[in-house]
Amino acid sequence: TVYERVYENNKISNNLIVNLNRIMAEIKNQAAEKKLKLKYSSIDFEYCLSLPLADRKIKVDLSLIPHFEDREESILWLTNFIGKICEPRKMQRQKKNLH
Repeated sequence: TVYERVYENNKISNNLIVNLNRIMAEIKNQAAEKKLKLKYSSIDFEYCLSLPLADRKIKVDLSLIPHFEDREESILWLTNFIGKICEPRKMQRQKKNLH
């Protein structure tokens, strides 16, 4: 998961912007592996954090980011964040074989 690859590989710093950029890089890597399409090719987190939530292109409250040491909270936040920046997958119908 994104959490394991970033946190457990010691890619976490004390700088929120650095952490967000590393998280985004890992999300891009995994999206490519899993053939997911991202809504944004890059995010300027420093600029994003300087704007009120209502003025942001990405409507994610970055102030709610938990400390990365809190695994469960971090995974919940990441799940929500990834959901906001990924294009929804189109579900394919499976044909029923009645014979």
